[in-house]
Formats: sequence, C-alpha cells, structure tokens
Amino acid sequence: MSHTITRRGFVAASAAGAALAASGAALTGCASTPAVETAFADEVVNTQCTACPKQCGYAAYVVDGNIDKVVGSATNPASAGTLCARGYGMATAAASADRLTEPMHRNERGTFDVVSWDDAIAAIGEAVKSIKESKGPEALAAISDGTSTNQWYTDRLMAAWGSANSYTDALYGSASLAAGLALATGHAGYEVDYANAKAVLILGASTVEMPDPGTVAGVAAAKERGAAIIMADSRQAASGTLATQWLPLRAGTDLALVLAIGHELVSRGAVTDEAAAQMAGLDEWKAELESYTPAWAASVTGASETAIEDVARTLADAAPAAAIDLTWMALYGGAYANTGELARATALVNGLLGAWNAPGGVFAAATLPAWEEETVGTVTPTAADVTAEAYPLALAGSPGAALRRAHDGAIAGLFLVNANVVAEYPDPAYVAEAIEACELSVALVPEMTETAVCCNWILPTLTWAESAQLPTVTGAAHPMLVVSSPVIEPAVENAWAVPAIVGALATATGVEGAFGFTVEDAAAACCEACGCDYASAAAVGTVALEAPAAAWATESGLLECASATASAAGLSAVPTWVESAAAPAGLGFEFYRLTTGNQAPMATAVTSNVAPLAAIAEQYALDGLWINAATAADLGLAEGDEALIGNDKDSATVLVHVTEAIEPAALYLAGHYGVTDDEQTAANGLGVRQGRFGTLSLEPAYGAPLTQEIVVAVEKAGA
Repeated sequence: MSHTITRRGFVAASAAGAALAASGAALTGCASTPAVETAFADEVVNTQCTACPKQCGYAAYVVDGNIDKVVGSATNPASAGTLCARGYGMATAAASADRLTEPMHRNERGTFDVVSWDDAIAAIGEAVKSIKESKGPEALAAISDGTSTNQWYTDRLMAAWGSANSYTDALYGSASLAAGLALATGHAGYEVDYANAKAVLILGASTVEMPDPGTVAGVAAAKERGAAIIMADSRQAASGTLATQWLPLRAGTDLALVLAIGHELVSRGAVTDEAAAQMAGLDEWKAELESYTPAWAASVTGASETAIEDVARTLADAAPAAAIDLTWMALYGGAYANTGELARATALVNGLLGAWNAPGGVFAAATLPAWEEETVGTVTPTAADVTAEAYPLALAGSPGAALRRAHDGAIAGLFLVNANVVAEYPDPAYVAEAIEACELSVALVPEMTETAVCCNWILPTLTWAESAQLPTVTGAAHPMLVVSSPVIEPAVENAWAVPAIVGALATATGVEGAFGFTVEDAAAACCEACGCDYASAAAVGTVALEAPAAAWATESGLLECASATASAAGLSAVPTWVESAAAPAGLGFEFYRLTTGNQAPMATAVTSNVAPLAAIAEQYALDGLWINAATAADLGLAEGDEALIGNDKDSATVLVHVTEAIEPAALYLAGHYGVTDDEQTAANGLGVRQGRFGTLSLEPAYGAPLTQEIVVAVEKAGA
C-alpha cells in the first residue's frame, strides 16, 4: 500500500519551526529574509551555524555585545536566505545559563573541584606522557563533534602524540552510509539536484528533519514543479509531507526495495549504454540482481509488488533526471546491520539510472582541498588506528569500537571534544563505564553534559560565536566556501577556545612544534587553497567555488559494482541482501522494533539543552512514543496514554502518540531526549532516551553503532 500526500500535512509539520521563529526565544528577532534594517546593530558579522554538519551561512546582528538577530545568508545555497529551527536556537548557545566557567577535576569523593588552567593543563599533560610511556600512543584516543575546527585540531594533536585514534562523532548514525558510498564511488556523500529532478525516491525521514533549508526548499519546489517525490520509510515524518507518495516499509528493509529497483531497471532494459560504461563489474552485479524481484521485495518490505514496480518505472521513465536520495544524514540513527550495503546499492542504482553528474540527478559532495603540506605541514601518527583491523571499512575509524576498547581497558586516555557520546550511543550506562574505566578522561565542553560528568577532567570551551574557526566547504553541484569569524566577545570568563587548549596541551607534552600558527593563519591557508583571500571571504561569509570535475575516486576510475575491498572485509563483492539484526519476521507477540531519528527542531544531543528548542519540544510533546493505530488498539492504548516499554536492558514509561503514519511492527522515539542531569536545566526530565534499551553493537566491517536494532515489549502502563 502507498499513500498520496496533500499540502495539509506540511503546515502541521512546520508548526514547531514556525513557533521558534515567532517566539524569538532568547533572540529579540529571528528574521527569515535578508531584507532587514541594519542601522540598529552595532555590527553585522557573516558567519556560519553549527547546529549540524551543513554549517549554513548567516549574518549575526550584534547589539550591546549580544547576538540580537540572525538572518540566513541568501547567497548560501544551504541556508537559502533563512535558517532552520535548530539554527535559530543554536544562535542562543553563548547565552546559555548552564555555561561552564572554570576547569574542574574529579576528586576522590567523586565530586568536582575547580582548578586553575595552569594546574589542569600540567596534570593532563603529565598523564598523557605517562600513558604514552607505559602503554604506547595507541592507548590514547579522541572523539570530536566533527565541526571543522574541533576535528582538525583534535586530529592533529592526536597525530602529534603518535596516535591515529581520532574519530568523528557527528555522523555516528550515518557512518556506514558514508563508508558504503565511498566503496562504490570513492566519495563519502552526495546531493540530489532537486532543481532539475523529475523523480526522486527519498529513503529515511531526515531529508527534511535534518538537512538545510535549501534542500527542504528544493524538495518543495520540485513537488510544485510536478516532480514525483516518493518517500519510503517505516514512518511518515516531515519528509513525507513534502512528498507526492509515502511508501511504508518494514523498518530495516530499505535495502530490499533498492535491490528490487535495480532488478527492474536491468530486467526491463532501462540501463543505457552510456550509464553501463561508467560501471565496473556490472555483469557480476546483474547476476546477483536476478533474484531480487519485486515479489521478493514485497515479501520482505511489506510494500506491494505493484507499488515497487511502479516506483521503479517512475524512476526509469524520468532518468537521468531521477535519483534515490540517501544523503549525509538520511536515516539518522538508522544504522541497521545492512546500512552500509544499502548505501552501496543506492549509489549503484543511481548509476543504473545514469543519474551521476547529470542535471536532475546526483552530484558528489565537495571537500576542502589539501592545504596543510605547504603551510602548516602534515603530522603523521606513529601508531595505527586500533579500530581498523576489526572494522576496515570505517572511513576514519570507528568511535563505537574505540569506546568498547576503552571499556575493556585497551584505551587509557580519552579526550571528548564537545562529543556527548553517553547521550548519543546505544547503552549509555556501558558508554559511561567505558569513560570511567580510563585513567585519563577529558571533556572539552561549553556546558555540562552526560559525557562530561563521567570524565575526570572538564575543560570549559568557548562557543562557535565567541572564537575564530576554520572554514568549511559544503555543497555538490554548487560548492561553497563558508568562513566564520568571532561574532561576540566571550559571554563567560575563563573559558578557552579549543585551539588554545590544544596548543597548551601540545606545549605541556613537548609537541608544540606542531602548532606554530594561529587559527587565523590556518583559516587563511584553507581559503588560499580554494582560491580565495581570507579577509575578503570572511567579510561576506560565503563564497561560491568552481564545481570540481566529475570523477570517481575509485581504483578503477568508475562506479565499483564489485569491490575487492568489500570482499577482503568479509562482505560480498557486490551489494547483496543482508538481513537486519532484529529481523522483522522475528517480531511479534507484543515485541516491536524501537526506531529513532531526527526532528525538525532537534539535531542529536547538541541541541538537547538549547532552551528555546527544548521549550518547543515540550510544548508540542515531541518526546512521545509513536505507535501504529491498529497496534495501539490491540494493546488497549489511546492517544495521550502512558505506555510501559522495556526489554532485558531497561524499562520506562512514555507518553503515547497514536498515528497511522508508522508501520505496525515499529515504534519511534526521537533521539534527543532523556536527559537526567539537573545541570542541563532546559533538557532535564524531558522524554526517554531510546538508546537505553540497546547494546553497543556495531555493523560488521563498517563499525557504526546499530542504533535501530532495538526490540522492546510494550503494554499500557499500570495494566
């Protein structure tokens, strides 16, 4: 069965975002258009947002030393003249009532003492040197939030210490997607050209819930232009409201749908010679696709055979202006045991459509050119990444595997740079134990988090708006360089910028030579590598770059249908069907898959304690448990009831939201709630954390946490 979508749902789905824009929150104004008066402001600084990795450009209007108004950059295709709710909310971060102001050290009683910066840096430096001497640099690891400055400085510090164990937390829920795409294309991400697309199949809920306003506007414009926008997911979330059709699937079966589409394109002769010429090993994959018929996929996904055939036909008829959208944060939290294979298959089906580098198709995401060698120099670790052998397909190592090694004692020193891993990974109690097992654990954070409270050192950091940052490159068909400058003076005393902390730790450990430059020096080198002058780029914030030449970064120089790398990692050389760990056929008897994902006002743990966003979540009861109407009726549950959910890991009582917009074997809890920490005043006590019911299992070969592979029982509370 599939569902046709009308415009009414879009209005309801937009309510939360509109509420923030209307409220102003801690900002006196949240403009959605660049047509504003500037005379009242002391200064207007073009900068970028850090609510998510897209880092949209915006203008910050400063009045009396505070950010008074933020306006999305009209020249930045990601912001497209506005910001999402998260962007407006994160602009208030510097003014949070929960900012940390002094370094702290855990004492023998388990509480924290305030210490001086000199004492903290000296003690941490001695601990690092001791761990290196006794256990080697491979016993040191770091996990960063993935923002440009934090990640680059963290990577470089770890490398200077000899360790390759530096990981990115920002994409923990979609790490397998990036790795699977890279196996097939050599690129870790792509974007759909919605401006010219005639048909798009969107997998997962996050094409609207997570990405930038420019992408959302592109989806809406494509629909208005008459494009077929098909949303396939276990839950009809906001992306579904911008679609022409919702195709409900059993959770964890997207891969079956994609394989069946590939079967149909091949068996119907819809693959052009030009498209086939771009694909290495195509005959081998064609042989694998023979068994993945729409009838087979219907038995796996729960969608009808006819609906699957119709989707394949719609894409084929629109090709090459047709694509499957599975981009950088699609299926957030959607790490199933088959997600890496889903990404590989999706990249290749887009190849069968001839969609790569074609108008209306898909374009590989741009990246920042290499710039270190001739400016600040590269730093090479002396030890290998300790997660690489077990998870060889992880693009930059597996932070989940690193946490497991910390739990087992193999990692003794762990640095967490604005990475709230306790709040984000499955089994928060296990992750907390992993941090507490380390001899040295250091949190670099602007305010207290569930992760920071587990560490033995807490170092307060400046927020993005309070310090200079390294530029980023975003976009695909139209890449942009986005530059960030300090917007306001620090709102709290005695917090340091991450580069300053890294520089001090480098000096304390004898590797200061790796950091003989300022952030501005490094930023200027980044800009120069992109052909821009730093001062000029900083003045405007966003600079258009020349689109890179279309090329596959694979060994064959083509799309890799058969991957020797995948085969060496123990997987099939060609994408094949892989069952999810919590197989839908095994569900029943009042057991259901507990899925998670983003919401428009929230983006993982980074926004949980942002006061205006938490207020919206509470006002609209966004922390509730989604349950299918028929399932709810069978269980005696009604809208507004409380349900008891649980398994052998944990149990909790949650508010029920009854809806037709979720498949019967799945439940849904957003992944941003469940804080139990009175030092996070906005988030504390709101909702239940989905990860409490899972274990820190990782996808074979890829190493991403299986955040969706959680099964719970559910019943009416008090029954």
